[in-house]
Amino acid sequence: MDYTLADLGRITGAKRRSLQLWADARAIIAELPTDHAGTGVHRRFSRDEAIIACILSAFAAQQISIGGLVEIAKSVRSFLSVSATRKMIIEPAIAGDDRWMLVYESWSGGSKVHASPEQPDLKNIRKPGGFAVIICLSNYLGRIEE
Repeated sequence: MDYTLADLGRITGAKRRSLQLWADARAIIAELPTDHAGTGVHRRFSRDEAIIACILSAFAAQQISIGGLVEIAKSVRSFLSVSATRKMIIEPAIAGDDRWMLVYESWSGGSKVHASPEQPDLKNIRKPGGFAVIICLSNYLGRIEE
């Protein structure tokens, strides 16, 4: 299944213009035949990009810059590339399993995304310039169709 900007707006709660900016900056990446295809061609997004858009909506609500959203999206894309992640974490969260929290950690020199069914240990972010954001995945992925 693929998604239009209107679909992404419905499942993320983000404004259409915000989604357009995310797509223009490549925080979310449209399917190749529809990406920058010109007037009259609506961008289409894969299910993975819809998942990324849902997760980004949590960060956008915290006023994270577009550059920050692009970096977060890269980390989430890498996180999604592991098949066990999809089967054990993402699909259950979409189905409403609220045990899984996504943790995004950032510090000068790096960042990472991981998931935890328990309160995550955040000792590592006590580095200069470090911060973490924790979201309950089912709160943001629950509107994606299975």
